[in-house]
Amino acid sequence: MKSYYLTKAEENLPKLIKTIIAPKIDAVVLDNRDTFTIDLGNHYVGYFFFKMWFLSTYIDAPVRMNVRFFETERELNDDYDDYKGELCKSWLQEEIINVDFPGKYKMPRRYATRFIKITVLNTPQKVVLSDFGFESQTSADLRSLKPCQTCDNELAKIDKIAVNTLKNCMQRVFEDGPKRDRRLWIGDLRLEALANYYTFENISLVKRCLYLFAAAERNEYGILPGYVYENPIYCSGNWFLIDYSLMFVCTLCDLYSHTGDAKIFHDLYPIAKSILDVLDETKDDEGLVTTRSGDVFIDWCKGLIKNTALEGIYLYTLDRWCEVLESIGNEDDATLYRARLEQGRAASRKYLYDENNGAFINKRDKYQNSVHTATWMILGGVVKGEEAKRILKEVISSPDSVKPFTPYMHHYTVDALIKAGLMQEAEKYIRNIWGGMVKMGADTFFEVYVPSDPEFSPYGDRKVNSMCHAWSCTATYFIRKYGFGTVPHNTTSD
Repeated sequence: MKSYYLTKAEENLPKLIKTIIAPKIDAVVLDNRDTFTIDLGNHYVGYFFFKMWFLSTYIDAPVRMNVRFFETERELNDDYDDYKGELCKSWLQEEIINVDFPGKYKMPRRYATRFIKITVLNTPQKVVLSDFGFESQTSADLRSLKPCQTCDNELAKIDKIAVNTLKNCMQRVFEDGPKRDRRLWIGDLRLEALANYYTFENISLVKRCLYLFAAAERNEYGILPGYVYENPIYCSGNWFLIDYSLMFVCTLCDLYSHTGDAKIFHDLYPIAKSILDVLDETKDDEGLVTTRSGDVFIDWCKGLIKNTALEGIYLYTLDRWCEVLESIGNEDDATLYRARLEQGRAASRKYLYDENNGAFINKRDKYQNSVHTATWMILGGVVKGEEAKRILKEVISSPDSVKPFTPYMHHYTVDALIKAGLMQEAEKYIRNIWGGMVKMGADTFFEVYVPSDPEFSPYGDRKVNSMCHAWSCTATYFIRKYGFGTVPHNTTSD
């Protein structure tokens, strides 16, 4: 089946749309150690080019330059020499180039950038640089972009930046970040696909990504890798994440719900079913899933304990799965998985919920109180109505609870607020998190955003953070789907 899945993936390979960005900058004359910066005016993904010429006499030696690419203005003064991050330093967008001859020069590597800083390291004489340009590329067709109906200026700006984030991550696949990683991750894919349905609606790209994961090598338990590479060769990742495997199932269900495409659903049905069956086999004596089959991500949050959140993700996925099974008339499987769902909800209520404190604080999570656990228990349907509202409002406002670090988890927190019927609180949350990044000057939304610690990096150094990251694009999904900024919201769920 692997060859079949890869063939189907290639059938859905998108065309990259290329656009020349011409920054408004005159020709500059440069000598040794001279530096200047180009501002493209927005964040783009693509290839930089320019023209080098001589002033009076022909250049008789190569001109050596340092060229750096920055996603945000605040990165311009970063010192790369003191980089202390855990990820390879080569992710920093810096090149030493030697231009041997006068004429046009196009840099061969792709970059994600707004600002380009050029320093002349060695030149035999003054040179002239001119005709600067940037060839941006994306598989998102702006001609197909659906209009946003919000009348609120702040939300309109958030939507615009979220769309720009999604656009720049839409390449041959839904990339996680065009600066760093530049690969296909399941968690990012699920959120990009949701945003895509309300913006560009590139259905083929969603199909391509699902088929690429279907072709992946699973671990001994049947769990999918969290990511795959597809260019220049196809290769499975080696980090097997239980929650991301479940998001594969959710993404397939979302696609069917949005398009009614039975072909891809039936193609990938065995994989989705086997993932859910694997999780069922890991259950302990209390009827709760365990991490026996792989690792768990949830969030980059420091010190987060993830057992209860994982149970919630499992229940949430079962719920989505049952909805689709019922809609296609597969009553036998729907009955089976609906029984597992209700059993899991009952076990969660019994073993993971503290009735005395009215919160999801339990021994499995070492009595940690987190937004993550409450969010996923609500999305999994363990608590509903007024009880869900109270729990979520209290855990979000508590000074002692563990809070999300990534827009990935912020997305699901907003989703839980909406499911609980807290529409005004959901809008406020969007303004606080995505609006907070806007206030920091974002052209695209970030991989990590911690309002109290803007320097935080899960990798030990902010300089390697991705400042245009796929999982942060979903503000546009919420604004467009639920009409934020267009209609007043009460506190009842729709």
